[in-house]
Amino acid sequence: MLVGPIALLFLLILVPVAFGIMAYDVIASRKSEVATAVDPKVAWDRSQEAAESRIYLERGVARAFVIGGGLFWAIAAFAGLYSFQDAGGMRAFLVAGIPLLATIVTLIVGWYWERIAAIMLAVASLGAVYYGLSVQFDVGVWLLVTLTLIGPMMTAAVLFWLARREYEALEFRLAHPELAPVRVAVQ
Repeated sequence: MLVGPIALLFLLILVPVAFGIMAYDVIASRKSEVATAVDPKVAWDRSQEAAESRIYLERGVARAFVIGGGLFWAIAAFAGLYSFQDAGGMRAFLVAGIPLLATIVTLIVGWYWERIAAIMLAVASLGAVYYGLSVQFDVGVWLLVTLTLIGPMMTAAVLFWLARREYEALEFRLAHPELAPVRVAVQ
């Protein structure tokens, strides 16, 4: 009975401490590095490439979270119905198709309309929280649902939203280039 709350408290303390130690290590290892000046054209090209790479990375990770979560919940739904409730193979396959269908819809919508996909994922996360509160999940179930459903969906929602926002910022920057001062040499 005490294992769940103790494990949750341990997780809530250990994860931030681990991230803090990693951040300190990165900062300490880069103290000796010196920043160098770069040609403005090269800096512009690098920043554009970096922005595009970041957008692609955010989209890819968001899609990976959606696919991974959909596969996990499809397998969990199938295994739960087939093993524990003796529902039969056909009913278990039909129920396992629900997370897969939701995954496919989210991927299709997220491919073209990232903000709508982000809103869908955030609303689904809030729906999972509401459902958990209404049926009074146990601590272990809350931990499982938070780590495998709510957390990945919210992470994917944030990544979809950021990817779209950065894409719009990149489009604006490319459409409105900064003017550079021109100097004419008079002889």
